[in-house]
Amino acid sequence: MKNPSKQRRPLRAAASFAACAPAIAAAALSLAAQPAWAQAKWPSKPIRLVVPFPPAGSADSVARLVAHTLSERLDQRVMVENKPGGNMVIGAADVARAAPDGHTLLFTLDTVFTVNPFAYGKLPYDPVKDFAPVSLVTTQSMWFVTNPKKPFRTMQELERVAKASPGTVNYGSGAIVGQLTGELMKSITHARMTFIPYKGSAPTAQALLAGDIDLAVADITPFAPHIKEGKLIALGQTGTSRSDFLPDVPTMIEQGWKDFEVTGWFAIYAPAATPPAIVSRLNGEIAAALATPDVKQRIWELGMNAMSSTPEELRQRAAKDAARWEPIIRAENIKLD
Repeated sequence: MKNPSKQRRPLRAAASFAACAPAIAAAALSLAAQPAWAQAKWPSKPIRLVVPFPPAGSADSVARLVAHTLSERLDQRVMVENKPGGNMVIGAADVARAAPDGHTLLFTLDTVFTVNPFAYGKLPYDPVKDFAPVSLVTTQSMWFVTNPKKPFRTMQELERVAKASPGTVNYGSGAIVGQLTGELMKSITHARMTFIPYKGSAPTAQALLAGDIDLAVADITPFAPHIKEGKLIALGQTGTSRSDFLPDVPTMIEQGWKDFEVTGWFAIYAPAATPPAIVSRLNGEIAAALATPDVKQRIWELGMNAMSSTPEELRQRAAKDAARWEPIIRAENIKLD
């Protein structure tokens, strides 16, 4: 007599397969519907890291350092492509139009997302809808620097001089965030000062050395050697704590300006609709790259702090900074176009 259990096994297997068939078919259809690059190994070709600054500056230096480290970690070349011009609009627009496949990224300053949307009448991209935040890369304070021949040695003395002779004290900057930091100072102190624009931090430093301006509001990189030589004096910086770069310089908060905290940053973004899995992988690799001692040291030598973030933390930081700068830009009618 045949074993009934042996007769039932093929029937059970067939029934089980029949029950699973719809799910298997659905999974196959879902896979087929995905773009080809979503199924392929990423990265499958060299990655373009668009840098909206000219070569040889501090932004370019950090971007190339990160690109080199990512190339090693991803086992795929990450190529820096400089696209300067238009206050970073040209480079940002290029990335916004790129395929969202993880092979084109933007390394940029915060003002692309926090200032340009309000200082331009129209942009060729939407700063929120056209980009996917990946990670913060660096942070840096803004610094108030003067010439020792000027009649102030502290921020309080600067404030007194500016109030005693309204409009006679001037300050220069080669970046919009420096101008805005100066405007923030004016709004807090109610002191009238005149802004003088320069094309970059290096020309601003030269003007300060020559005595052409009373004060510079800028990143520390081109000023640090002159400060260490005693040719210039740093009055204060806008971080929440003192910088290891120049630890003797007090923060604005220490000097009694309670809410005066300004932190500029560089970050990496991808085009909108880049797959979350790719963004997550990039985020992890960037964090690992920035944690290496050599990378941290070289970024510190440029006057910045290496700092990664989650994509959501980066999104929130950009939104917070944009909310701070928008009313100042509109009140002062600052235009970049």
